[in-house]
Amino acid sequence: MKKLTCVTVFFLTTFFSLLFLHACGSKDNPDSGGASVNDVQFTVPDKMDIPYGAETIRFHVQFGKKPVAGDQIVLGSLAPCPITDIKDSEFKVNISSLWGGSLVSGKYTVSIRRGSVSQKRGEMQITVGAQEGDVLKPADGATVYGKVLCDGTGVAGVSVSDGEEVVRTDKDGVYQLKSKKYHKYVFVSVPSGYEPFRQGILPVIHTQLEKAASVAERVDFQLKKVEGQDNYTMLMLGDIHLANRTGDRNQFKSFVNDINAYRSKLSGPVYALTLGDMTWDLYWEVNNYGYKDYLADAKAIADLTIYQTIGNHDHSMYQVGDYNTVEEYKKVIGPTYYSFNIGKVHYVVLDDVECTNSKPTTDEKGNACYVREYNANLVQQQYDWLAKDLSYVDAATPIVVAMHIPLYNDNGSARMEGASRLAQILSAYPEAHVYTAHTHTIYNVDKTASGHIFEHNAGSICGTWWWSAQETPGIHIGQDGSPGGYSVVNVAGTSFSWQYKATGSDIDRQFRTYDRNSISITASQYVPNADASHQADFEPGFWSTSSSANEVYINVWNWDPSWKVEVKEGGKALTVSKVKAYDPLHLVAYTAKRLNKNKTASFATTENRHMFKVTASSASSSLEIKVTDRFGNVYTETMSRPKAFNTDIYQN
Repeated sequence: MKKLTCVTVFFLTTFFSLLFLHACGSKDNPDSGGASVNDVQFTVPDKMDIPYGAETIRFHVQFGKKPVAGDQIVLGSLAPCPITDIKDSEFKVNISSLWGGSLVSGKYTVSIRRGSVSQKRGEMQITVGAQEGDVLKPADGATVYGKVLCDGTGVAGVSVSDGEEVVRTDKDGVYQLKSKKYHKYVFVSVPSGYEPFRQGILPVIHTQLEKAASVAERVDFQLKKVEGQDNYTMLMLGDIHLANRTGDRNQFKSFVNDINAYRSKLSGPVYALTLGDMTWDLYWEVNNYGYKDYLADAKAIADLTIYQTIGNHDHSMYQVGDYNTVEEYKKVIGPTYYSFNIGKVHYVVLDDVECTNSKPTTDEKGNACYVREYNANLVQQQYDWLAKDLSYVDAATPIVVAMHIPLYNDNGSARMEGASRLAQILSAYPEAHVYTAHTHTIYNVDKTASGHIFEHNAGSICGTWWWSAQETPGIHIGQDGSPGGYSVVNVAGTSFSWQYKATGSDIDRQFRTYDRNSISITASQYVPNADASHQADFEPGFWSTSSSANEVYINVWNWDPSWKVEVKEGGKALTVSKVKAYDPLHLVAYTAKRLNKNKTASFATTENRHMFKVTASSASSSLEIKVTDRFGNVYTETMSRPKAFNTDIYQN
């Protein structure tokens, strides 16, 4: 063996020293000064109880390796806090600047910072309790009790629930709950004029219970007072379906950029509400992507509180029955059903996915799991809770209900089991808007005349499960041809208006046009490489034949019967008829692409009920298309014909 030269030894020593520094935590902030922070060692406890308003918290030093003056501790994404009272065995952290800000109960990373270098040292669960000296005892029979507070002062008349019982706080903000702790949590229904604090995108509205059902435990909630909440914007986010596949996380960044840019243009408060299927249970283990990964990716959405709704794919396929399949969701995300108030509107989030998993199987990696089975249904416990929740809501209050599976089909027939029962409950209120997802399409069901209900099946963030843009870059659409995006709800007091916002497009883009003369979608042209079986699966409907009938088709994805579609040719109005049809762009951008690879088109093009047809007098005449929504917003296109049909001209 050759002897190492001095130069070689120096090189290797330097290399491994740099490698060690990188591994020890300079990753977030690579900086030559990071080496000195490595010398600090202290214990990060799993849990820490902090009285509201406490000035300091304490950490224990290990091996005498204490911090130095000027070092700081950072809890999660909160502002850095100075380290004080440094001793060989312990040090304190001054957290007084965090009160009135966003230090609330929750899980926080703990990092030490010196200058520009920050190193993560662990994670701990913080429980913010009552102020020191605030003595409160449970009432007879109460197993969960506490206060709802704002800046240390109790808030009266706030609903608090364990998912079974609902009680209200007294004049001092105190609640007493006789809970069986069935769901192992307690949550607050945020009252009007207040907002919850936030961790990442999640509102802090619930706390996990830790003690036995017979043992009383105190849980306090912190809220912040806000002004001007009557007028605001709510963004409805359906079917995100992140699973670390089909380039979804990279495509999701485009959505994040879009929502951040759009939000920056809005005035007044802005909130958001998912409509279920944020994740995809099939890939929790297979692709190692679950709730926590979704929350980490969603943190890129800037300064926005996003309430969550559970979907069928957010129920675990690794558990049996309805209760067990949501256990992890409750711990990481929050309650599966709950309520909150914004301005003059009461929001109710429900779980209409009743899981019946019971048949053993394995996932794609051979892990034991269960066949995914569920009913579209509200279990009795939710109806019981809903009655108690609504008992505190004034009968003149508009209601917004969010759940994953639609209440109605696009033809107005009932889809959810017991749909009439929920409709009867909601009919007691002057206006009830039901927001759902699940279908990855857009449709509206207006039953306001008979039951005060308007359902919005509100589209999807992921379009065709992120597949269409993976197969055809720039074409991000759902099975009905609606673009991937989200619904924008504007609330002014008790009045609602809404529009659909396509990701990457201006909100004035509300329809897409097709020149029938230019379109002939045949298997020989679009799936030439498919075998006979996959070619037979290609069903383009009437688009499969050529036509010279001068027909133009208009896909108006957020249409409802109060919209108006008008078309003129040379100033003359043409007759517009509504038809049920496939969207040709989805046929060629997704369905044909999958079948041409001899792959199953699992999410093949579906017929939609928001397609319109007119017949022009010639193949080359221009058309003036005017679409007016129910609120008087006008969307137009001057359609020059013949209009070519290819995916390039329809890219975002």
